[in-house]
Formats: sequence, structure tokens, C-alpha cells
Amino acid sequence: MPRTARMHYMSLKSSLINLPISIYGPLVERNVRPQHLAVHLRSSKNGDEVNDVSPVEAYVGWTGMAAVSSLAHFNAGERGFETLDMDPQYAQSLGFAEGSLVEVGLLHELAFAKTVGIEPLSSDDWEITELHADHLESTFLSQVRVARAGQEIDVWVLGRTRVRLRIVDVDSNPDKVLLLTTNTEVHIAPKRRAKVRSLASLSRNITAAKLSSPPSSRATADIPTARLSLRVLPSEFSPRPLPQWDGPESIGYVSPSTYARLNGNGSRLLNARIKRLPAPREPAASSDSVPPPAEPKNASGNDQEHIYLSAIAELPDRQIILLKPAVGIMNWDLLRQHSVPLAGVSDVLKKCNSFCIRTMLLHSTMRSVRGVPALLLTGGTGTGKTSISSYVARCLQSDPRVHAFVYHVDACTYAQKPVPQVKSLMQYWYDKARWHRPSILVLDNLDALISVELEHADSFRSRQLAAIFTAIFSSAAKSTSPDTRGMILLATASSSTSLHPILTQSHVFKATVHIRSLNRDSRKEILSHLVEERIRHSDGLRIDETSPLNYNALATQTEGYSVSDLKDFVSRAVHQAAMKSIALSGDVILTPEVFETAQADFVPLSLRSIGLQRPDTVWADIGGLEEVKRILRETLEWPTKYGPIFAQAPLRLRSGLLLYGYPGCGKTLLASAVAKECGLNFISVKGPEILNKYIGASEKSVRELFERATAAKPCVLFFDEFDSIAPKRGHDSTGVTDRVVNQLLTQMDGAEGLDGVYVLAATSRPDLIDAALLRPGRLDKSVLCNMPDKNERSSILRAVSRKVTLADSVHLDEIAEATEGFSGADLQALISNAQLEVVHASLAHGASSSSEADREEEASLEYVSFGNSSEDNKQVSSRAEETMFQKRLRQIQNSSRGAQRNKPKVQRFPVKHEITHENLLRALGTARSSISPEERRRLDHIYRSFVSDRGSLPAPPEDGAVGSRVTLM
Repeated sequence: MPRTARMHYMSLKSSLINLPISIYGPLVERNVRPQHLAVHLRSSKNGDEVNDVSPVEAYVGWTGMAAVSSLAHFNAGERGFETLDMDPQYAQSLGFAEGSLVEVGLLHELAFAKTVGIEPLSSDDWEITELHADHLESTFLSQVRVARAGQEIDVWVLGRTRVRLRIVDVDSNPDKVLLLTTNTEVHIAPKRRAKVRSLASLSRNITAAKLSSPPSSRATADIPTARLSLRVLPSEFSPRPLPQWDGPESIGYVSPSTYARLNGNGSRLLNARIKRLPAPREPAASSDSVPPPAEPKNASGNDQEHIYLSAIAELPDRQIILLKPAVGIMNWDLLRQHSVPLAGVSDVLKKCNSFCIRTMLLHSTMRSVRGVPALLLTGGTGTGKTSISSYVARCLQSDPRVHAFVYHVDACTYAQKPVPQVKSLMQYWYDKARWHRPSILVLDNLDALISVELEHADSFRSRQLAAIFTAIFSSAAKSTSPDTRGMILLATASSSTSLHPILTQSHVFKATVHIRSLNRDSRKEILSHLVEERIRHSDGLRIDETSPLNYNALATQTEGYSVSDLKDFVSRAVHQAAMKSIALSGDVILTPEVFETAQADFVPLSLRSIGLQRPDTVWADIGGLEEVKRILRETLEWPTKYGPIFAQAPLRLRSGLLLYGYPGCGKTLLASAVAKECGLNFISVKGPEILNKYIGASEKSVRELFERATAAKPCVLFFDEFDSIAPKRGHDSTGVTDRVVNQLLTQMDGAEGLDGVYVLAATSRPDLIDAALLRPGRLDKSVLCNMPDKNERSSILRAVSRKVTLADSVHLDEIAEATEGFSGADLQALISNAQLEVVHASLAHGASSSSEADREEEASLEYVSFGNSSEDNKQVSSRAEETMFQKRLRQIQNSSRGAQRNKPKVQRFPVKHEITHENLLRALGTARSSISPEERRRLDHIYRSFVSDRGSLPAPPEDGAVGSRVTLM
């Protein structure tokens, strides 16, 4: 049964109403959704109304809220009719007066409309609807929810402009009242202004080569009135020669699709009005900043001029070419820019260009685009992000299908600016790119401006800037402009994780292109390109024809170099060649020797902040272990030396090795020799040094280690005493090593994998290592460094004795046979002890056979003092004072002997002390093996069990087995 309420005007800016509190309460209790409810309003008769006046009725939707005026009456306890809230403009258009009584009825379970036909009430309403079609489409259901044929509805554009519409058809049934949903098709019929006539003969006077003077404008033809924003292109951008025109009127050419939007009757010539839109002005950073250039005198937005338009094929959409400047539009000269091709990054350029061209062409077919499509280009320092982004922008600028405007911004320069100033600058960047559409906005080093939040720093500024950036450019933001066609954002950063997470969560970037490390072919191509460019732009610089450069060899020697490193490397080589030419008074010639000299002390940019160890151990310093050396060469040296061959291998190559064996058998020495012999960078980690008592610090150390190794690839990451940081999980009372093992598992064989990083681990207790680390993909192969036999001990003795002098009487085979059970470290200690014995004997012999000349030098000089008083003679000098005085006397004596200064001195050569067989035997008599027989048998049992059944050895007992493990979370 309908209830009576009093009409109350309230600015709702929609065709919905707020219900009285007595109706609102039951609806909320029954959880009735506003989208499933229609409200029937009918004017109620009272004594003041005339009986023959027909009542006013309408069908409207509900906002889901209670009337504020009704709630105020209810709280005040006033009696009388309740009130409902309705927008005053919409209420007056329907015929409901302020304070009039209205019968309110609720309609439940109405059907949903499939198609609704609507027409604007005036041509102004149609122009506003056409201009803001996308905004109305996205907000229509929030303002209108009920449709009935013949009823007026009002919608508001951006909450300011009212558009009046009338429903003319609802599912071809004029008596139905239906609800609107997201599946309802709404058709709005155009309502154009009165048409103007122009000379019909204008369409007959255009030829392919010459345009005749247009006749008088008194004769007219019908043209529609439509508004469209166009960008002016210079006439040089025309795909073909344009007809000549000398008349006073301005002539413009547009694409056929643009012409079709402006011309509804299909005539060949269109009379239009054109005006110049004001460009956005850059916000002033300070009072000292240079003021922007003044606008042209006739550039006001109110100045209009008549122009004749015609269509020409191959022109980009929404762009115009003018034969004569009009309305303050200046004709600019074109400055030719020679775009230098980029070598070695063809895949990256292809992906970026494909995204930009595809997006621009897709925009030309769409009515509107919400948000700016963005592409993120990531890469490390020196990988060429700025050069690649500039090249992509220039390609889009020169493409005849787009002719995009390029606006480049270096975000680093605004990293320290205040937030309000950066906000205004971001809005200016957006407005400028939107005004010059089609355009591409390049934001270089965006992570310097909107960086990720740091743990121990104030991140409010970064969070605020990320929110501002998202609100302007993201399609998910409510404040984003409804039409951003023809705009592309290209941003560069070191990685996607270096940007604030808000940008990722808001899906600002539609695609991400990562610049990977250069492979051998890319380095070869870049080196060849750089050398050719230097020769082309330098006088007298050439390549030696007798020994040409081997770019394959140079590419192999520059493993791990970035583009910036290669450029610096070529510059150093040119400087070396110039220095050599000055010394020889010849031409500047590039030779392989010049590049070898330039690379001697050159450190790549990616390795300058990484603590790399540079071991000097070579294979010759390690005796025995031939099988282990072969496996290490096969795993580490061959993939680096023969990269193109191994790149075609269908199987996954090994990237991790576990060296296990008896203490002192050369595990650490082998890892040091690998880096030297294989030409790899080397990072050594002593196991316990990465453990930290703070939660998360140990895992962070592991991550940083692998990041350092990845930056220095090809690199060997060596973990010594691996069992101390990667024991079996579940047997640590603190849980630190458990988390370290988990971090190692994800780093060694995670989703991203390892590329160019080899992991070597050394331990004497492989049974203590977590079994998950020993599976394929992590530490693929375990290699035993066994106790040396007789032949290996002899090889070890020869390798160790390379740096000492052995007498001819030494028989190393005899020593090797007598050192059964000795490890490599024990044999090295044996040689060291024998050498020390020789040194001690030589020192004792040298002390007893001091030369007479040395004793004469140490003899005291006699002297006589004159002029001293008797009191001074009684003073006794200390021993130190007497020694200093004797030293001064010897200096005076030596300086006064001119003849002795020219006397030839006897040259003394250092005596080489040889180690004899007797020295080795005496050292062997006191030497003992560092591994006892019991320890050796125990380790031998562990190693046999490890090989036969890997990972199933019983876990060592916990200390204090009472209670369960407690893990810090």
C-alpha cells in the first residue's frame, strides 16, 4: 500500500531518490538491494489542487540511503508527513514541487530490460553526451536504474553538467517498467543542430593535382556539426604531394576515418570552424626559473576561423595537415635527427616496438581508453636502458602510421623535490602528453623517484608519490581521465622490484621487458659496431690489416661486460693505440695487443662494488686428484670455453658440485684453482660467517651472496665448511640453519634459476648436509677427494716443492712411500718443516762466521772532547746515548772519506739454501699424520654409506634430547 510523503529538494545529481525513514528501515532489515527495487511516485491531491489536473507520476530508482530531512524529523519527534529527497532540477522537470505530497510505492521483482532507446531533449544535450560518452557509459547505472517509455531521466557529467534525456523505447513495449543492469543495451539517438548550406559546386572543383578557388559561401550544402580535437602535422609529413592552393581560405587534410566523423552526408569538401586549444603550462619551480615562451598573439581559445577540409589516404587518424597556417598555428621547420642503430639488443627493441605500435593502432579503432598503457623497461646499470627507450621513442616518432610526439623526462632530477611540486609536475607531464596526442611519455629512472619502501627509513614520501602517480596514470584510479587514446608511457627502472609495490598492485604497467646480460654473440656485434663507429668519426684511426681484430676472441674475453663496459673498453683501446702512435710517431692502429693492454687493469662496472677474491692457485700447484680435476674442468671450464656448443645442449647442465673428503686433501685448494684456470670470478664464503643471531639476517646474507654472484657472472660461489650452514632440517633448536637451508634451496633451484653462477661446496661430513641440497638441480654431483696413494703423494710432493730448492740427492718417491696415511696438507707441512730446518742451520752457520769487516764496523771509535768543564766530565753517559754518539761519529767518518766513496763494493748474492734428503728424513721422523687410523676408518665408513645410500644416514643425536625443538618465528 502506498505511503504519503512530502517532497524535499536535495542536490543528489542523479535520477534517484532517498526514501523516508519508515520505508528505509524495513528494506534494510530484509537486505533489499537498491538495484532490485523501483519506486513509483504519484502526486497526491489535497485541498489546494484543482480536481481536473491530472496527477504527476514517475518511476525512479533508490539510492540505498534514507532521506536526511526525514531522519531529522524523526530525531526531533515531529509529527506529520515524512519527507523524501530528490534532486531539484530532476523533480521540477518531472513536475514535483517543493513541499508537495507524493504517494510512494515500491515495486519488487521487476524484470530486467534488454534494450532501451533514449534520445536527448536538445542538441546541446546530444553534444555533451557525444563528448563524454565514455564517462556516461561508466556512470549511467549509478544515476539511473528504472526505465519506462516516455519518461525523462537526467544524468550528470563529472558531477557538474546536467544532460536531459527521454526514454523512447523499452524492449518494444511502451507500458513496461523495467530495471537496468550491466547487460542492458542503451541506444542514444543523435539530435543534431540545424544544418547549414554551402556551395554544391565545391565538391566538383577538387582534382588530384590542383585545387581551384572555392566559390562564394552564399550557396550552402548540408554539413553536420561535430567537435573533434586534431593534432596539426607539418605538410612535409604528407604521404604524397598535396594540391597547390593560393586562395585566402585555409585548406586542411585529414584521414578518411576522421573525415567520416566530421561529415555525415558524405560530401567531398567540408566547411568547418577551427580554433587552437591552449597548451598546458609547466608549473614554475621557483621564482628564478625561466618563464615559458609567450603564446602567439592570435592563439586565444576564443579565436575561430573557417577552414575547408578534405580527406586523403595514408594520414594518421585524428591528425590534420594545413596548407596555410591558421588561428595562431605556426609552421615549424623540421630538424633531421640521425638515429644511430643499436647493436646487440634486437630482441628487446622488437618487443618494445611491437608493444608501442600495436597499442597505437589499437587505440585508433577504439572510442575511448581509460588509463595510460605503460611499458616498463628494466635492466642493470650500464645495460643501455636510456638509449633503448630513446631509440624506441624515435622509431614511434618516425613511423608514418603514428608520428608520435616524444616527451622525455629524467626522473632523477626530481628525486629531491618537494612532494607538492612533484605532484604538479606529474600532472603537467600527463597534460602535455595528452595535449600532443599521439604521444609517448618516457620516464627514465622512475625507481629513483618512486622507490621501494626501505626497512629502516621513512617511506612516506615514496608511498605518497606512488599514490599520486597511480591516480594520474593507472586505469584503476577513479580520477583517471576517461579518454587517453594515443598515449603511451615508457618507464625505465633497474628492476620491477625496485619500484613501489603500489605501482605493481594497481597494474600500471601492462608489460615488462627485461634487458638480459649480453651473450657472446651480442658482445661481438656491439664490439664490432663500436669499433666501426670510432673509425668512422675519427681521422687516422684504422685496424691493422696484417693482424685484424678477432671479435670472437674479444667477445669471449669480455664475459660479464655490459654495454657501458664495452664502450669504455673500446675507448681505452683507442687511447692505448693513440699513446703507442705518439711514441712511435705513426698512425693510430688498433691491434689485438692494444686491446689486451687496455683490458689489463680494466674492471667492469658491475664488478667494482663486489668483493671478489683473486686466487693465484693453478692446477700445477695441486698434486694428484686427477679425476676430480677432470670433473671440475668438464663442469666449469668447458661451458665457459665452448659456450656456443653447450648452449645447444638439450639437457640441463650441471651448475653445482659438492667436494667432500678427508680433512687436508685439497678441497679448498681445488676451488681456488678452478677460478684461476677457468677464467671465472670467485667469491669464497666461510660457512659460519653468514650466520647471524637476528631473525632474517642469515637469509638476507644468503640472498646478497647470490645477488653478488649473479652480478659478477660467470662466477664461482664457493661455500667452505658447508655442513655448518646447511645441516639437516629439524635438528636446530633456534631454527636459524633451517631457514638458511630453505633460502639456499630457493636460490639454487628456485623459479628464476641460476644463469652463469656455479656453486661449489666443500665439507668433510656430507652426511650432515640436508638431503634436499644434494638432489639434481642443486648440488648435482658429489666428488670424493680421497686420501692420496703412493703415486699421488709423489705428485703432491713435486707440486709443493716447486717453490723451494731441492738438492739432487732428494728422492721424492722414497719419501712418498714412507708417508703412508699422510694427507696433502701433511705432505706440505713436511716440506715446510724441512725448509725450516735448513734455514735454522744456515742462520747458525752465519752467526759463527761473521766477517772481520763487520766486526770492524761495530768497533767503538775513540774520541777526545775539548772545552768541557770538570763538572761535565764527571757526568756518565747512558749506553743508549753512547751508541747514538758512536753512530754519528761513523757517519762523519764515512762522509769524510772521499776515496772510500769511489771504492768498488763487493756484491753479495743471497745464498740459496737447498733441502737435502737428510733434511726430509729428519723432518719425517718428527712428522705425524693429522688423521688417526680410527678417524680414517670412521670417515671411510661414512663416505661409503653416503655413496651407497645418499641422504639416508641417521641424523646425529640432539644435545639434551629432553623436550622438542623450539624454532624462532
